[in-house]
Amino acid sequence: MSLKLRANLFFALLLLLSMLGSAAILMTNAKRSVEAEVISTMDATAHIITVTLAGGTLTRDTSVSEHMHELVRALSEIRSLHILLFDQQGLLFEGTPEKELSIQPPAWFVKLLFPDVSPLSKRFGSGHMVIYPAPMQEISERWQDIRAIMALGMIIFIVVALFIYWGVGWVIRPLQRLLDALAGFERGDLHMRLPRFSLKEMDQISQSFNRVGDALEQSTTENRRLAMLVKQSGDAILSLDHAGYITFCNAAAERLFADVPNLLGESLSAMPFHEDRNSIIAVLNGFQSVENLETTLKRSNGELLSLLISTVPLTENDGCVAGMICTLRDITEHKQAEKARAQLYETRLLTKHMDQVQEAERRHLARELHDELGQCLTAIKTDAVLIRNRSEKTDTKIYQSAQAIIDTASHIYDVVHNMITRLRPSPLDDLGLMATLEESISKWQQRQPEIHFNLITEGELNGFDEATNMTVFRVVQEALTNAVRHAEPDNILITVTREQTAIDEQLKINIRDDGKGMVVHDFHSDVDFGLLGMRERAQSLGGSFDLQSQLGAGVNLTITIPLGVNVHHES
Repeated sequence: MSLKLRANLFFALLLLLSMLGSAAILMTNAKRSVEAEVISTMDATAHIITVTLAGGTLTRDTSVSEHMHELVRALSEIRSLHILLFDQQGLLFEGTPEKELSIQPPAWFVKLLFPDVSPLSKRFGSGHMVIYPAPMQEISERWQDIRAIMALGMIIFIVVALFIYWGVGWVIRPLQRLLDALAGFERGDLHMRLPRFSLKEMDQISQSFNRVGDALEQSTTENRRLAMLVKQSGDAILSLDHAGYITFCNAAAERLFADVPNLLGESLSAMPFHEDRNSIIAVLNGFQSVENLETTLKRSNGELLSLLISTVPLTENDGCVAGMICTLRDITEHKQAEKARAQLYETRLLTKHMDQVQEAERRHLARELHDELGQCLTAIKTDAVLIRNRSEKTDTKIYQSAQAIIDTASHIYDVVHNMITRLRPSPLDDLGLMATLEESISKWQQRQPEIHFNLITEGELNGFDEATNMTVFRVVQEALTNAVRHAEPDNILITVTREQTAIDEQLKINIRDDGKGMVVHDFHSDVDFGLLGMRERAQSLGGSFDLQSQLGAGVNLTITIPLGVNVHHES
């Protein structure tokens, strides 16, 4: 039952009780009035009859009896009495009250107001009279008066009830607004606020409610944000009670402890921690705060997971420990990545060392070919020239054989020279990087006249150490080889720039062609050893490798090498 209905029923009951009380008082007073009037009327009527018969005798004489009969009848009708006169012979006269009433009162009302008065009996001379009360007229009049008063009271009751209904509604209207706002809070609508009210107390309640709503909305928003963070966190987050049992876990925790069907209610210290288990149990049982304690978790399939455990105790306002929040981060992949990075670093060191050994072997082989085979070929060619000159006029066969030896020696010398150049370009040691690149581009242009090669250099390109020189040369050679062999270009632009950045000095090599292009995939999946070799050469010197290409758009290759300690300063 609502407060408004209760208040209206309460006031309606009060009004009804007041009306019933007023009705009871009216009927009580009416009964007393009727009773007093009946007694008074009976006494007065008896007195009138007694005075009338004073000095005479009650006789049945016609003239006297008619006069007395009229008097008795008149008194009965006027006074609403039942009058009986008796002589020695019996009933002489009888007067009855008027039976027709303007309004007939109900029987219960007549019974309630009918006076409890004994008949009046009085003797005089040779006769006596008996007067009975018959106050129906008075009761009818009282009924009309009380009914009119009650009708007026009912009208007043309705008017007052309507006024009270409106007043109660007006008074509790702020409470209804408050109930609507609370219902909105229950539905989750925390944006609802109460307006200012004219009543001081309700206005204070409104302001307090709005402050509570603001705080609750802010707290709910923060809780939702935290719940979303906990739900989407990649770390396993567990909440433990004061006994160390799990009361909450997120999805990451369920995935981490997949061997446990239901984590809730389990003890975290009973989990199969493999490394430093005693320390973890001591931390959990002692509600200690730790950060990034490393351990391992052994699964049922024998797999070991590397974990970092962080704990923080939950305390009540009085300082008592109520539980603990435990965070577990799976660093297995991180460990594997660290191991892979270490292996990659070692592999690159080995690759760099192999490149250095290979370059040293190439340099040594080139020198041996140049010094030993070159001298032998020169001697053979010199002897063959001498034989040819001496046998030119004496022996034609010897002359032709000597000329064949000279041609063969010259061909072998050219082949050996090309081999030496591919093994170790001699200008790189004698003339520097710029001259070597210019000579190399010139030879490419001679071999591929249908392709236009363009070399652009900026900055001082000499004075680098051997590793930098060889890296730049090999990268340019490999890039040009790939372009000529696969791209079918019309133009190839080679740009080598030495530039100063905000951090350090670097060497930038860009080779661009207008060939048919390619779809760039991962080098490992493509198993393109040429590109892999260029990238490894650049990264071995701390540089970067970038390849941009599309079908029909050519290839744009950029390699950046930081100079720094790699620059060899020469006087």
